[in-house]
Amino acid sequence: RRPPPVGGPARTGPRDEPRRALRVGAVTIELPNRLVRVDGAPVPLTRKEFDLLALLAQRPGVVFRREQIISEVWRTSWEGTGRTLEVHIASLRSKLRMPALIETVRGVGYKIVDPVG
Repeated sequence: RRPPPVGGPARTGPRDEPRRALRVGAVTIELPNRLVRVDGAPVPLTRKEFDLLALLAQRPGVVFRREQIISEVWRTSWEGTGRTLEVHIASLRSKLRMPALIETVRGVGYKIVDPVG
């Protein structure tokens, strides 16, 4: 018999499954295939737009600091990306046709608002 893989036995239960999709209101974010849908219709996003939306959607209602978003999405701490973040947020609001979904927390950062919760 072979020993189990290094990571242990295969995950079988739904609780053990990694999150494959995030849902916030009418928005579904399919993580494995990097697809976003609004009311079932696909919405094409750039790589950074997808990463930004996925980050915020992981914890609806939680405010992500600007520095944290830039660090996690752009993998940098360089402050010159400041306007880039605003441009990407504006683009997401426009493409998703849901401007209220991403809320600006003045002087801090951004959060995604779950209209249901």
